[in-house]
Amino acid sequence: MTILPHLHRLRSWFLLRPRFWGILLLVLLAVRIVLPLGIRDAINDRLAKVEGYSGEVKDVDLQLFRGAYRLNEVSVLKHEDSGDEPFFSAETVHFSIAWGELMKGRLVSDIFLVAPRMQITRTGAPVDPSEEGRRWQDVIEDIFPIEITHLEVSRGEIRFVDPAATPRVDISLHDLHVAATGLRNTSTPESGPFPAVLNAQGNTIGNGRLNLFGQGDPLADQPRFQIKLDLQDVDLTALNAFLEAYANVDVSAGRFQVYLEVNAADGLFEGYVKPFADQVEFKNLSDKSKGPLSRIWESIVSGVSSVLENEDREQVATRIPFSGKFGDPKVGVWATIVNLVGHGFGRGLPEGLDDEPTPTQETPPSTKDADTK
Repeated sequence: MTILPHLHRLRSWFLLRPRFWGILLLVLLAVRIVLPLGIRDAINDRLAKVEGYSGEVKDVDLQLFRGAYRLNEVSVLKHEDSGDEPFFSAETVHFSIAWGELMKGRLVSDIFLVAPRMQITRTGAPVDPSEEGRRWQDVIEDIFPIEITHLEVSRGEIRFVDPAATPRVDISLHDLHVAATGLRNTSTPESGPFPAVLNAQGNTIGNGRLNLFGQGDPLADQPRFQIKLDLQDVDLTALNAFLEAYANVDVSAGRFQVYLEVNAADGLFEGYVKPFADQVEFKNLSDKSKGPLSRIWESIVSGVSSVLENEDREQVATRIPFSGKFGDPKVGVWATIVNLVGHGFGRGLPEGLDDEPTPTQETPPSTKDADTK
């Protein structure tokens, strides 16, 4: 029995019913128009239910055949006693199916953020960061139910603002580029203990250059990660508002750099910070507009800085070790003082990262040597 007569009748049925095709095209067009609006409204409704915040997505683009969609002009405001403050915004947030992972039987997504901006505003009201973190985690899981395994950020910005400080503090990290991979991967013999990798670069006010490298196991029961950071060539005069507000000093010249390394395993962590201040000159020590206590304090800071400065480098520096359990940190105060004096009067501390070995589950970091290192 041949199927050709049946195929012929089926072909004739479709050709004789142009209305069918017209209706089908109209239905598909209607779905294509209405679906993005429905998704946009659903996202905006969810953002409106976040306590203490309000948000909006202007537009949603769907690319069904690519398994992708894009949120355009995203903005979230945080409600403060003094009024609404910007919290997060982005030109676009683009999601697409990670086809390589789909071939392995995993439905995960890549996410690309263009010009995201996050502002952290300091207020006098007490804040529970863990509670806010859980709240936003729930929102993200509701809006983006697909697991994210790859993240990229271009032209990002992180801003810290303290409107109550005198003077007002407003510092930022801008031109931020971030690439994070393996965010939902587990540790395997092939990947080693750190299946996820993070690389970030950016610029600060004062033309500083930030480099950050991190790797870890996001799905581990106990935190297990390694972070290395260096920030170089910051013009200290650009930080005068910050220095005056929190340290009651200001400078007329100087450059700043800092190096940080943190290793964690089995609920313990260990690391250090090495700050360097080069050719610092304090500003207006005899400024009559300042109170007498402020002038005395700045003179003390200037004098101590001069005494502890390494003459060959015209530089003040120290190494601050820290370690402990999460929630119970210990800072090596004595070691910090010894390193500060040693840099000024002896051989200067080496600039750059120390590149200490990363702890593993078999060799967790120690918490008992914080003050002796």
